[in-house]
Amino acid sequence: MNAILLREIGKLSVEERRALIDDLWDSIEAEQALPPIDAAQAALLDERLKDSIERPDERTYTLQEIAARHGIKL
Repeated sequence: MNAILLREIGKLSVEERRALIDDLWDSIEAEQALPPIDAAQAALLDERLKDSIERPDERTYTLQEIAARHGIKL
């Protein structure tokens, strides 16, 4: 680990270091909870992002609106 980072962490109180540990674990769990996407899914997401940037005035829908349209309860 980076020596400068370790030195800075050492300056934190025990309570702050424990909070940092909790935050680090939360970030790891969040990354691991995400399922991997394949190349086709990544391409589709990139295409949709590009489209939304090119047409900022176009109507967008919330997840709740999309789910309701398809009869899905969230």
